[in-house]
Amino acid sequence: MSSSVRRATMVALVALLVCATAALAAGAKKGATYSGQTVQAKEPITLKVSRSGKSVSVSVQFAPLYCEGGGGGERQLSQPATIAKDGSFKSTIVYEFTPTHAKTSKLYVSGKFSGKQVKGSARSEFGLISPAARKELAKCDGSTSFSAKTK
Repeated sequence: MSSSVRRATMVALVALLVCATAALAAGAKKGATYSGQTVQAKEPITLKVSRSGKSVSVSVQFAPLYCEGGGGGERQLSQPATIAKDGSFKSTIVYEFTPTHAKTSKLYVSGKFSGKQVKGSARSEFGLISPAARKELAKCDGSTSFSAKTK
């Protein structure tokens, strides 16, 4: 085997190894729980990856507010989000006022896993109860970034 053929073979093997390593680091850690917080309001965020590594359940107790106000007595309604092969996902959390079961707000969460960490953004939308509430509470809408890690 000539030296140029050996060199080309070695370069191809190194490139294959680099691609394989990047592919393994791109995804979420199967069965892991990632914990972190949003930049706005420092809301805790928890992301639980399924054992298969194909979906993630996202939890943020309150959608971050961008105006004065408060809330309480709400529960989160969401479904696990699919994790793409590149580690990205998109999820929506709907918040329901427990006594009346009225949907009050939504949080749209998107991000990308990279091994032991995940980074992304979350966008709040308030005033879902009525068009008048939507108009009044639009000033409370906003976006923030987040980051979370696992062990």
